[in-house]
Amino acid sequence: EQIDFCSNVEASFSKGGLQGIDRALQEKLAQYTENITEADSVLTLKLKSIILDLIHDRDILSQLQREGVTSADTWHWQKQLRFYLVDKKCVVRMCDAQNSYTYEYQGNDPKLVHTPLTDKCFLTLTQALHLGYGGNPYGPAGTGKTESVKALGQALARQVLVFNCDEGIDFKSMGRIFTGLVKCGAWGCFDEFNRLEPEVLSAVSQQIQTIQGALKEKRPKLNLMGTEIDVGPNSGIFVTLNPAGKGYGGRSELPD
Repeated sequence: EQIDFCSNVEASFSKGGLQGIDRALQEKLAQYTENITEADSVLTLKLKSIILDLIHDRDILSQLQREGVTSADTWHWQKQLRFYLVDKKCVVRMCDAQNSYTYEYQGNDPKLVHTPLTDKCFLTLTQALHLGYGGNPYGPAGTGKTESVKALGQALARQVLVFNCDEGIDFKSMGRIFTGLVKCGAWGCFDEFNRLEPEVLSAVSQQIQTIQGALKEKRPKLNLMGTEIDVGPNSGIFVTLNPAGKGYGGRSELPD
């Protein structure tokens, strides 16, 4: 569905109008919405996911038409999460970043509703991954930081593992987690990262720097905790933070 949408939009730029795609989207949306009440629970979840994607596509079209976009090279199109079929393989592009779709399927999870803020978050995280870094969504509890990372992983078909940090975790435990993530090419999202003790934060930051250096330089192996391990090129390290103080107890300021 997403591959067809992107190819149709880019084809329509040369034909001079997006109205035909807009009409087709509205018809699909009406059809799926009509059928959702008759479906069983599994099919209902699938239809809801498709409907959310179609609504987001409709919003993208509205923005492109409002801005008068007539070329695939313009910023308003380049900043979208776009899906293409290249040499029979799915690739996902967003601005300067290109990622392989890795076909990691872990069930029919509910989709995150797209908002302008999630689009900005996706843009920031994909550019960071392109440069070999990770991401650090920051903000109050319950604002969708972890869910945004999981939603991007779902869009790229990555395995995303969420770890809740607390004062009882030491740097050796974190090192073992990092080793597993890097070897299998998964994403790790470390929730409430600044709940770790300050001395652990300092040691863990060195481990993250080592991993990101290997990803940035596309090295096949790295040395972590005295052990040489293979580097999965699709690995990613993400952390989420609540503000230190401001009613959130047990949080530390990140060390320089």
